[in-house]
Amino acid sequence: MGIIDDLPDEDVLVIEVTPPWKMYFDGASHKERAGAGVVFVTSEGEVLPYSFTLTQNCSNNIAEYQTLILELEIAVDVKQIPLKVYGDS
Repeated sequence: MGIIDDLPDEDVLVIEVTPPWKMYFDGASHKERAGAGVVFVTSEGEVLPYSFTLTQNCSNNIAEYQTLILELEIAVDVKQIPLKVYGDS
């Protein structure tokens, strides 16, 4: 039995799969200041950079974690899940 391709009264379901956005992030701490940076790259290749000053003095590792949390919250807010995440730690 072959594939039936004559289905005039049947609906066809098409699912378009787009590549996930990518997110690159880094957090850093120095003396009394800490900051966060992130870049989103959309599935169309558009680059969306963000930077933040963290309000608490913290270690580099904590700055990294806070940055990751902030950026995942942004991704959820703009409904960009799935997301590929890249960090340097």
